[in-house]
Amino acid sequence: MIDGTPGESELAQELPALAPGPAEQRLAGLRERAARGDPAHLRRYALALSVRGHPELAAREWEDLTRLQPSSLPVWFNLATARLLCNRPAGAADALRRAREAFAHDPAVVAQVDARARELQVARDRVAQELRLQELQAAALRERLAAGCGEPGDRLRLARLLASLMYSSGGSVTVDETLAAARAAHAEAPSAPAALELLVAVLTQAQLFEEQAEALRKLEAVAPHSEVLTGVREVSRPNPSFEADVAARRSRTRDLLGRAIEGDPEAEGEIRDRLRQYPDAPEYRIGLIMALDSRGERAEALRMARALAAARDGDHYVHFHLTQFYWHLGDPGEARRHCVRALQTAPNVRDREEVHVMLRTIGAGPLITEVAGDA
Repeated sequence: MIDGTPGESELAQELPALAPGPAEQRLAGLRERAARGDPAHLRRYALALSVRGHPELAAREWEDLTRLQPSSLPVWFNLATARLLCNRPAGAADALRRAREAFAHDPAVVAQVDARARELQVARDRVAQELRLQELQAAALRERLAAGCGEPGDRLRLARLLASLMYSSGGSVTVDETLAAARAAHAEAPSAPAALELLVAVLTQAQLFEEQAEALRKLEAVAPHSEVLTGVREVSRPNPSFEADVAARRSRTRDLLGRAIEGDPEAEGEIRDRLRQYPDAPEYRIGLIMALDSRGERAEALRMARALAAARDGDHYVHFHLTQFYWHLGDPGEARRHCVRALQTAPNVRDREEVHVMLRTIGAGPLITEVAGDA
């Protein structure tokens, strides 16, 4: 949403037309100016990230702007939109709730926010219905194939449904399930471009790059003008501006969490602030759990750990870190349970291997053999 702020309309028209190289240079320049703290420059940078397809980074910038420009309705709406594009509908709803509070004194603006919230709820309901329909269709295809009554193309249809469920917020399908279906679809029709395109996409998600490279070679042989080929080449190009932004944010977050665990009250306060800003970000909840435990508030740390595990049972990242928390706490039973879940929810082979590395690092090597059968 643009409200006529000088330069924003021109920027929104300019950026989509830029080739990758010039676009990266333009983003780098905008990022440098935004780093000085001027809200106008920060706003243009957030808009540029949104336009160039980086909604996760854009959401962080729009969130910062809600504190700098809380009276700007476009800032709140753009935050909600960015979170929605990141498959975070709950975060989008939270942004609109906070916008309503910020404009409680203005009935006309509250009406606009309520209208947008209703649109969001309608969209969420529609997505939930579509998700359920896809789950039923996938179950029916699985039954038909298991009974030996499958028709040509059923395996590809099943793989596509599973891929859609895998990418959906709230979907219960893992990358391993989808990959098995994509491989089966490719085996049924080895030269079919559609099956190869899907296999490439799922291998990319699974980070199995050697197998992906082989699938890409096959795809190039049968469909050299495939849009999937073009897309993979595009994302393979280095993007210094985007990578620098991600690296800087990760570095700041690691430093903040480290200071909080060491007992820095200012760092802990900032983590609590960020939790209010980013309620869907488990890294801050885990950081607070570790900080509470390090200063002896074990009961509260345990309460938060149990609540986090219940809320994010399918989250590999959460179980990965709760394994460490419970092991250091001296509770091998809970550590083992979360270790099994960390392995079960790992999205790819590399993440499963990192669980084993983590166990050896914290001195929990015996768990590796204990959980092998359960995971």
